[in-house]
Amino acid sequence: MTTLHVDTSQVDAAQQALLRTLGQYEWVLARAMTNAAKEAKGAVQREILPLIQGGPTAWTRRGLIATFANPQRLEVFVGFQHGDGSGVDLGAFRSKGGGTPAGRYMDLGAGGGPRRTKATEERLRRAGVLRDDRFITPGPGVRRDARGNVSGPAYQQMLSRLRAMGAEGSGQDAPRGPGSRGRSAAKRRQLDTFAMRSYGLYNSRWDPGAPVTGIAYRVGDGPQGGTGKGSGNPGRPQTVGYRRGFAIAFNVVRQPRYEARFPVGDVVNRSFRDQFPIVFQRAFDAEIEQQRRRGRL
Repeated sequence: MTTLHVDTSQVDAAQQALLRTLGQYEWVLARAMTNAAKEAKGAVQREILPLIQGGPTAWTRRGLIATFANPQRLEVFVGFQHGDGSGVDLGAFRSKGGGTPAGRYMDLGAGGGPRRTKATEERLRRAGVLRDDRFITPGPGVRRDARGNVSGPAYQQMLSRLRAMGAEGSGQDAPRGPGSRGRSAAKRRQLDTFAMRSYGLYNSRWDPGAPVTGIAYRVGDGPQGGTGKGSGNPGRPQTVGYRRGFAIAFNVVRQPRYEARFPVGDVVNRSFRDQFPIVFQRAFDAEIEQQRRRGRL
């Protein structure tokens, strides 16, 4: 979010003096600042949003705001809404939906730096799945959209299967044991998700001392009965107990850092600076015309 104040050196001294005599200087200034902020928002829409991989979501578009100036507060904000008290907080933005405010991820794209902890990671830490210095990133086994994002339901299912949705006994966590909620043990195994622990190249689901290096889920069919040596049927003998394969849905990594990719601040400042003299002249002309109609000039 970029805070903008007017550079009064851009205002003609004679125009300023006339407006002050009429008692309308701050009103005209506020109007011009508001219109310049709108122009800066439009510049971000044209120059920054097309840079987003896969195109911006409706949520991101909606998070781009420009505020209004008034005679008592001669400043405007242009940028992506945070919704957490930083910058300017618009209740209308925060009240619809529970997604991550656009300002949080667009600021990372604009300025780079370390990523903040997500709610999913906080739950995994509380459940003992993640260490406090570890984060998750999408792995090769999870489905992503055109923008490279993982859907909310995929995160929710992962948290539920790892019993990390809430406190012990939470109704959102997957229950233990086969047959719960009307599902058979076979059906439950199809959704088997677990914390992958490893020492180097050795992966282990069961060694509690090994660090978690990923979150995986089982893939492939389990052993089938009536197969194997001497049965006349090829396949995996049920009695051998071979395990199903697995795919890494989420990698466990150190805190990710992002490179600066979106020069939002540069675009906002340049547009506001270039447009302000133009919109101020329009606001001045409109005010003078109104004063003439009122017979004050």
